[in-house]
Amino acid sequence: MKISIPIREKKYDGMRLDLAAVMASGRLSRTQFQKYLRQGSVRLNGEVADNPSMKISTPCLIEIEIAPILPEYSIEPENIPIDTIFEDDHIIVINKEAGMVCHPAPGHRSGTLVNAIINKMGNRLPMAGEKTRPGIVHRLDKDTSGLMLVAKTERAHFEFSRLFAEGKGRLIHRRYICFVFGTPAPKTGRIETFIKRHPKLRQQYTTCSESGKFAITLYSTERSIYLTSTKSIAKVNCELLTGRTHQIRVHMQHLGTPIIGDATYGLKKVGTSIYPAQVSCFPRQALHSAKLSFKHPITNDDLEFTAELPEDMAILEAMLR
Repeated sequence: MKISIPIREKKYDGMRLDLAAVMASGRLSRTQFQKYLRQGSVRLNGEVADNPSMKISTPCLIEIEIAPILPEYSIEPENIPIDTIFEDDHIIVINKEAGMVCHPAPGHRSGTLVNAIINKMGNRLPMAGEKTRPGIVHRLDKDTSGLMLVAKTERAHFEFSRLFAEGKGRLIHRRYICFVFGTPAPKTGRIETFIKRHPKLRQQYTTCSESGKFAITLYSTERSIYLTSTKSIAKVNCELLTGRTHQIRVHMQHLGTPIIGDATYGLKKVGTSIYPAQVSCFPRQALHSAKLSFKHPITNDDLEFTAELPEDMAILEAMLR
């Protein structure tokens, strides 16, 4: 697959190669383009280019060759069962179980979803910016269950990445179900904040008003039950219009209704005299990726998938009936 970017406008004269390519293509991020430069996949007027800061002169032609032979990875394949909801030549949709890490990272070098997919795919998946994350389009936290999308080909991964790079990630509709302490007020709404890394607790994120990455979550309360005159739990549906790290968990905390079982953003002390054991001792954040819909990047078919609540969260739902 080859991407051709002809540049003729004088405004690009003297501009950096990477910036010109991103602006003129309208479909690449700077990170993506620099990755192709490092791989030796970029040509400027027929000559291999590897310096992102080199200045261009117009007219010129930038070409990116996406090699059909995909790189090998040092990640070991592991025979780990995965629940495959859908698969074709380009994509896989997986129902991830809670407790499974998406990709290798410090402290989790094996037993991850990527290890399982590489075993399934014969060690052939497209690069996703980092060699430890082949094929990963979007991630779920370790203790979040539900639907995840994985790209099997470079072309599919490129198209999905382009949507996110252009701010069109909302074309991939993601609906989550969570169970929270309290009842959101109002019961239906839109949360808009910036999210950034916590200034003191570096493994956490927090909301802020002016800096960080802009984040939007739509939510609606499906049902709730009061255990006392002031204490309640609720089932809430959330739709992501952006995809920030820990977004729903942070936004539910921001709303004053933290997710049940969330050890990072949840209640620090849960009164066992008020909440039943199924709530006070819930072993993970009660968050599930329940619905995923998008247009297939190659066939243009409209696809929609759903995943039922896992058994542990179904117990919480039963309490609300």
